[in-house]
Amino acid sequence: FVGFETSGKTLLALIQGNSPQAVKIAAIEAISPNSDPQIGVVLMDGFAKQTPGMRRAILDAMLDNQERTSLLLDAIEKDQIKISELGPSRATRLQRHRNPEIKKRADALFAAAIPADRQKVLAAYQASLKLKANPLEGKQVFVKNCVTCHKIGEIGVNVAPDIGDSRTKTPEYLLTNILDPNRAIDANFFSYTIITIDGVVHTGIISSDSGASITLTQPEGKTITILKEEIEEMKSNGVSLMPVGLEKTINPQQMADLISFIKNWRYLSGQVPKDIAKPQ
Repeated sequence: FVGFETSGKTLLALIQGNSPQAVKIAAIEAISPNSDPQIGVVLMDGFAKQTPGMRRAILDAMLDNQERTSLLLDAIEKDQIKISELGPSRATRLQRHRNPEIKKRADALFAAAIPADRQKVLAAYQASLKLKANPLEGKQVFVKNCVTCHKIGEIGVNVAPDIGDSRTKTPEYLLTNILDPNRAIDANFFSYTIITIDGVVHTGIISSDSGASITLTQPEGKTITILKEEIEEMKSNGVSLMPVGLEKTINPQQMADLISFIKNWRYLSGQVPKDIAKPQ
């Protein structure tokens, strides 16, 4: 990286300044091949306040360099960043890292990231995967518990990740995501809290960043747009908007029915010809 003292510092200034998000992301991508230790420090500074697009760019840049990767693991160990923010692909990069020390640290962090209570609940609900399921009953479970954030067919609203095409997802995968929604979260669907200069608090996922304003989407599809000049503080809560604890309202039989509905709703509505595939 030729002339870091000039071009590198210019890029760092763009990242730290008030440039549009697209400019900042381009600067991160441009500076990522360099190994200067300043880069990791700058990228990690104020990470919790960054938008989803910025967080993805920062995490990718941190993983592009071993020293920065170690710095990222330091931040995760100090609980400054939730390991769930990495997502599946970045988690795989760490778990397959060529540096044995980095791999060892990552494995330990992933093992410790699953709360004991979630492990216990998941173990208890494994039996639901063996029950005879009724997708029609599962539709009612979905309507009662999921429609404020999820949409399947014409039912519900699109706030959370799309689960409408889950035919290739295993029941085990769906069960884990329902009962432990914070295990792995797409950066686009982290819950954010924004506090305005007037002290008003808003929570939701960032659905739009226009440069001059931020739009939050909340359960039931409600949206609120806040001018950036009115924002006192913005930070990620490090968790999914989906609540933990659905086992309190969904018993194992209802869980079996819900998973069957999520996987097979197209067959119920006749959108998939029966001679192509059938519900399982």
